[in-house]
Amino acid sequence: MRSRAQDLSPVAIRERILDAAEACLVESGYGTRLHAVISERAGLSRPTVYKYVGDQAEIFEALFQREITRFFTLLTPVLRDSERLDTGLTDCVVFAVGYARRHMLLQKGLRDDPEVVLPWFTVRARPFVERGTDYLAPLFERLMTAEQLATIDPRAVCEWAFRLVTSFITTGGVIDTTDETALRAFVAGLLSLGVVPAPLDQMV
Repeated sequence: MRSRAQDLSPVAIRERILDAAEACLVESGYGTRLHAVISERAGLSRPTVYKYVGDQAEIFEALFQREITRFFTLLTPVLRDSERLDTGLTDCVVFAVGYARRHMLLQKGLRDDPEVVLPWFTVRARPFVERGTDYLAPLFERLMTAEQLATIDPRAVCEWAFRLVTSFITTGGVIDTTDETALRAFVAGLLSLGVVPAPLDQMV
């Protein structure tokens, strides 16, 4: 039996609303008016939904931000397990692309409602890039040698990663990168051109 709104904390109410929104979007897509459906699925009144999250656009934005937070939480150990910038960047891109390709809600949006989802990765991407940079730059900086830090800004590495990941999940290509091994080889090949050089003491 569902708890009543008055028995829940504001955080729990917000999470219930976002859980309901995610389920509704997977079922119906982004193009449907869902506020009433989300309210019903969450077992909360529409005024309560407005109070704790907002209108439909604000619900979508809050859900997107929650998913980004989850993603960064999962990505952190991937970078912490890396020891070099070139391999760390490759690991980051491969993990992120795989995560996005398996993400049911994102894939449904890209397939059925690209006009809603694509702006988050293009014209509305700056806040996402800024947030990712704040979160990931220290992790990339840890992987960089003194020589690399002298010529490469860790924030630039974050943006390279974002642009690579975005291109893989929104743009088709002639090289098949659907398999993780093929994707890793593709990214490693790109980086081997000299975009992210290996540390000097590891070059032959």
